Amino acid sequence: MNGSARQVPLIAWAIVVLTLLFIPAKIISYGYLPEDDALRHAAKAVSGKPWSEILVMRSDFTLDPHPGWHAILGGLHRMFDCNAESLVELSVVGLMLLISLAVLPWFRRPEAWLAALLTAAVFIPYFIGRLTLGRPYLFTMASGLFLVVLWSRIRGRRPRALECFCTILLVAGAAWIHGSFYQMIFPAAALFLAGATTEAFWFGGCWVAGSVLGAALTGHPWAFLAQCLRLLAVCFGDFTVARQLVLEFQPLDGSPVFVLAVAAMLLWRMRREVSKAESLVHPLFIMGLLGWVLGMRMQRFWWDWGAPALVLWIGFEFEKQFERAIGFDSLKRLLLVGSLAAAAYIGTTSDLGGRWTANLSKRYLTPEDPDLTGWLPEKGGLIYSPDMQVFCDTFFKNPDAPWRYVLGFEPTLMQPEDLDVLRKIQWQSRNFVAYQPWVKKMTPADRLILPVRWVGAGPPEIPVLEWHYGAGDFWIGRIPQSANGSRAPGP
Repeated sequence: MNGSARQVPLIAWAIVVLTLLFIPAKIISYGYLPEDDALRHAAKAVSGKPWSEILVMRSDFTLDPHPGWHAILGGLHRMFDCNAESLVELSVVGLMLLISLAVLPWFRRPEAWLAALLTAAVFIPYFIGRLTLGRPYLFTMASGLFLVVLWSRIRGRRPRALECFCTILLVAGAAWIHGSFYQMIFPAAALFLAGATTEAFWFGGCWVAGSVLGAALTGHPWAFLAQCLRLLAVCFGDFTVARQLVLEFQPLDGSPVFVLAVAAMLLWRMRREVSKAESLVHPLFIMGLLGWVLGMRMQRFWWDWGAPALVLWIGFEFEKQFERAIGFDSLKRLLLVGSLAAAAYIGTTSDLGGRWTANLSKRYLTPEDPDLTGWLPEKGGLIYSPDMQVFCDTFFKNPDAPWRYVLGFEPTLMQPEDLDVLRKIQWQSRNFVAYQPWVKKMTPADRLILPVRWVGAGPPEIPVLEWHYGAGDFWIGRIPQSANGSRAPGP
């Protein structure tokens, strides 16, 4: 019995690790692919082309904003001959596992992290979806979680050289891979608000050193840092109403259901111990609150910083309860671990609302589709579209195509006159007069591609173009190839 008890912690760890491996593997087995940036990152790596050969861009943004991530994906593409789809799958699995790898070392009871993921799956399921998007912000998220816990444990002493070195390396990695080096100051803000002012200033020094080091890896350190800040500024400098921004730049609704879950956890901990106000002034909890408040201005503060911090905080709270309730070597612990593993696996991998299979019925615009013969751009042509999803999907399936996109992954990278047209279209999408500046610029090699949801069931009321309904969801317009251009039947 004693020998079996000694194996309990090892078995518990094995169950947790296997569960965390099986979760992304199961999600990918559905055929799941994210909808947005993971697709264009993979296509960029496969194409090997600079953004200026892919997009019609402003002239003052010449550097790749995610150089490290594209270098990593490009290396995988060359070493293992991975295509774009394989790179996306590796991104989804690898980055989801990285989040767990960043937090598990801080747990004595790793099953508490499964309990936290289960809580997120029940009360804030969109967060689970965010963990599967395969985008480089997940590296920044993982680094931020690791660092805020690390520095919250340096209270009352000077940080060691190894702690500073790790911080500098992680900040540098986030700057090089994700580009948003300025986000990594968020843990310092949480430390400062939690009263750890000395630690906050030490972290700030490491942040400066790491940001410069990460930017230096691009070969253009000062230009890269300046471009990152300019991009941040222009993203919020040219719009009329919030709905013209991408969804994650829009305000948060406050995630009221998850707030209730956090409140329930606070009440639960009060049953077991005398609640002290200072026990909640923890950098992790403060970071969660700060992300929640700022998220009501822009929801990425919540999804990238607030929600991850509070989910991890919930995990540590579960761990305290497990420590009190069940012995570390107790065989009863395996029952708890097994139950949490099963529940977390089912809760995170269930195809809720078709979240893992929605892309299976998607049709893409590719030259292999005989129905699109003559309706895709010609060599040197442009794709005009007000929908970024058209860019992500089409570039993903055609990374080596000989055309470019007027709208890519960020509207404010467009040339000013094109951005002005886009904002007018977004203001009233079915006012086809707004498209006229683009139509006037089109050449026979160009195409105007409009998803049905933008224009309705019938062909767009732009009679100077001939229209074709293709790939089950798009109206494709071109300059008439002959005097008798025809329109295909609508949906």
